[in-house]
Amino acid sequence: MPPPDDSRLASDLLAAGIHEIKNRFGLLYSQLDQLLASLPLSSEHQHNVDTIKSEAQFIGSELMRILASYKTLGEGASANVDQQFLLDFLEEKVARHASTAAAHNVQMDFECDDELTAFFDAGIVSIVLDTAIYNAVKEQVKRVLLTADRQPGELLIAVHDDGAGFPPAMLEQPISQGVVKAGSSSTGLGLYFAQRLLGLQQEGERCGQIRLGKSDRLGGACVTLHLPQ
Repeated sequence: MPPPDDSRLASDLLAAGIHEIKNRFGLLYSQLDQLLASLPLSSEHQHNVDTIKSEAQFIGSELMRILASYKTLGEGASANVDQQFLLDFLEEKVARHASTAAAHNVQMDFECDDELTAFFDAGIVSIVLDTAIYNAVKEQVKRVLLTADRQPGELLIAVHDDGAGFPPAMLEQPISQGVVKAGSSSTGLGLYFAQRLLGLQQEGERCGQIRLGKSDRLGGACVTLHLPQ
């Protein structure tokens, strides 16, 4: 096997470093969470704790997204598809963001058929949903709703919010080119890399896609994951 060139070696070392930081950060967060749970806290202090935990979860999710995005650039990258029970999957996702919701006074719920199952890479879909949820929270919404529904040949998982929604220009621009929301500091790279990740979910010639639109449930923005089945 030929030795890797300098640029590939540098990329591999960077990925390894990020992976180690992610693991250590996860351990630190777990220990901090256990410590805080054992302390008597006033309501004001509890709000501060929720804010800290929210930011910590965001950092952890960003590190995971960076690593997963790095994976999409590698040769032979593919999704690890397995059967998932959507009720459990969405319930875990809402529970994971409980601190974020509490810190930002956001009501977060989920809805799906109790018996709904589908095949997808839970890790990739989780990272994509995290991106959509954090984007909604940054827009200071009051409600976020996760839904899942099966359509002919695909599974739809959507993140609805009650915010101002996407401007028309953002809806017209392909995610593959990056999207920038007017009046926001967002570069759109989160959704861009999320789209690349979801593209690994393939069924024949079809691959996973992200579509932006208006929520028919809460009236704000809606980010929908289309997963071929």
